[in-house]
Amino acid sequence: MKNELHIGFDDTDSLKGSCTTHLATIIVHEIFDQVDFLDFPNLIRLNPNIPHKTRGNGAVALRIIGENSDLESVRELVIKTVNNMARLDDENTNPGIAFLTNTIPKEIKQFSLRAMWDVISIPEAEKFNSFSNIDLIKLGNGRGIIGALGAIGNQLKDDFTYEHLSYRLPENFGTKRKIDRESILVADKATPLTFSNVDYEYNSVMITPRGADPVFSGIRGETPEEVMKAWNLVKSLEEIAMLMVYRTNQHTNQHFPKDFVIVQLKPHRSAIVHGVVSKTPHYIEGSHLIFSIKDDTGEIDCAAYEPTKRFRGELSNLAIGDNITVFGGIRPAEEKHPMTINVERLRVDSLVKMTSHENPFCDNCNARLKSAGKNKGFKCQKCSTVYRDKKQIKKELPRNISLKEYLPPIIAHRHLTKPIERENQNNKNKQIRKSEVKRIMKLLLDFKNES
Repeated sequence: MKNELHIGFDDTDSLKGSCTTHLATIIVHEIFDQVDFLDFPNLIRLNPNIPHKTRGNGAVALRIIGENSDLESVRELVIKTVNNMARLDDENTNPGIAFLTNTIPKEIKQFSLRAMWDVISIPEAEKFNSFSNIDLIKLGNGRGIIGALGAIGNQLKDDFTYEHLSYRLPENFGTKRKIDRESILVADKATPLTFSNVDYEYNSVMITPRGADPVFSGIRGETPEEVMKAWNLVKSLEEIAMLMVYRTNQHTNQHFPKDFVIVQLKPHRSAIVHGVVSKTPHYIEGSHLIFSIKDDTGEIDCAAYEPTKRFRGELSNLAIGDNITVFGGIRPAEEKHPMTINVERLRVDSLVKMTSHENPFCDNCNARLKSAGKNKGFKCQKCSTVYRDKKQIKKELPRNISLKEYLPPIIAHRHLTKPIERENQNNKNKQIRKSEVKRIMKLLLDFKNES
């Protein structure tokens, strides 16, 4: 009898290097001929505001089906591979592995949704060890079980995207990535269903990371075929070790599932907050833009930090009284700064009218009148005519901001930020055919033998 096995793991990497998807791709190579995959490997980005995350706070889930004996050998292989490859020399690396057999309980699905926006403790995750179909493995302090369970519980039933990942040879880790930049521009223009390959506004290529991790490139898009097509147009100038396509929640805004009032905000949460601008935007040291909003429950500072570039200039046009919706992560209070919303995107819902008052014109010579004194009306400096009944002219000033949603440039996007290109795109309810998963994964895995 065959059973399903959902495998989740997280926190195997560190800021010094390594990558959870790299480890997962190696495992896929080892087990592909032994079991059937129910889905592409899933890359699940969790709450990006967690302070102890490495880079993108990403966990991986593998969903397979097979005979019990094969599944048992897969378990052993996963545990062995994580032990051998995780950066256990780094005290901040605390891997966790979760194995879940057959049906995913609703409690795990709810846990996963919460892991997208909230802070979850290790004991909260450990309680699932009591479930008969769940087995948790902890290394170090085992913090990775939070992400492992979060990945398993997120079956990407709502919006999702794909990422094509290519990996470097070990001898190239830590060196500058060698790639033909022009080929990236060609690939970008030829594949309209990919996105965020290039930030043309700031002339920056986005598909190649800059760290010491094993990833050579990551191409994101709406279908596996489109991201593979883009990769085939990219010219790598170094040998590539492996390829894989992940189905993922990247660029879906999934970390913004609910609204909060200001009094409910807590450090490190991701939140949507509706409010009225209560303090005028101003720049502080470091070229960060700060303003405040209020609702019926309180007031809080909001910040557009320097890396968001022109986003700061756009938000600097807000005025006291404007109604806005802020999407962002909650930074805890520090010695010099109160608790603050790190603004990731902002929607302007309504704008106050801004006006100025000007003196009227002379009826005789059309010159601008001057005040003749308090309660004495106006006097023309040119022809000396006095007007006691004229009033100042009220003039509405243009606002250099519109009723729309504002986003930072692509270079400042987080992994979960939904870009402009995806504004009207949602892949919810799109079916994943197991036969297509197998065909595409085999194509990718065979690349290893051809390189």
